[in-house]
Amino acid sequence: MTLLLSCDPILEKIQKHLKDYGIKSAISEDIFDFESDYSDICLLGTKNGVGNVGSLRLENSPIDYIQIIKKQEYANCDFAVGGHVGMGIHKHSWWKMRFFLAFSDSIHIGPFDIGTISTVKKGLFHSKVEDFMWNGYQKLTTLPPGLIRDNVVEPLCQNQRLQQLMIKCLLKERIITVSRYSPSHESNTIETNSKIIIQSKWKLQKDLFVDHDTMEMYEKIAGIVKQTVNNLKYHLT
Repeated sequence: MTLLLSCDPILEKIQKHLKDYGIKSAISEDIFDFESDYSDICLLGTKNGVGNVGSLRLENSPIDYIQIIKKQEYANCDFAVGGHVGMGIHKHSWWKMRFFLAFSDSIHIGPFDIGTISTVKKGLFHSKVEDFMWNGYQKLTTLPPGLIRDNVVEPLCQNQRLQQLMIKCLLKERIITVSRYSPSHESNTIETNSKIIIQSKWKLQKDLFVDHDTMEMYEKIAGIVKQTVNNLKYHLT
């Protein structure tokens, strides 16, 4: 017997937000395999932890699924002049979107795991990202370097539009990671064949509604990674 939990209103808000950018999506009543990484947020109650809020299946995007997760912590707050909360126990919440890329079942990706390191120039009123780099294991296979073009960072850095978007958007997104992902296949979940995950740092709820440039940046990252994997599909099977 499956426990049916109500859909969080933020899912529909994010769905509408993406539609304004021309991205179509659907809220599924089924539970996707990656959603079993966390318990449903409703089941956390008043405990500290991370919970699954829900997911969207994207229809016309290189990103196949978006999952929203929420982290909550209860803290005993003291009174502070000019503070936003009074004395007592208060719940603090942070949010994150996880972007998943799905591939055929035969694709097997190596220990791929990269993340951004940014150089930020701080100003009196405005800061800006001067430069950034990708760090980590950049190859999709464990073959020696130079045998095949399996370094994902190379095509990411060659796309000039992506470079412009990342210089602009990394100040808010802070750190972006792209890595191999392997969901646990619970009996009551739908297999998605999600094998790559893209995510940033935790945000406040208002910052979850990314602007057009930030969404374009994530889609370009997803598209380049997908194309690189597809170019190597005979080496990854």
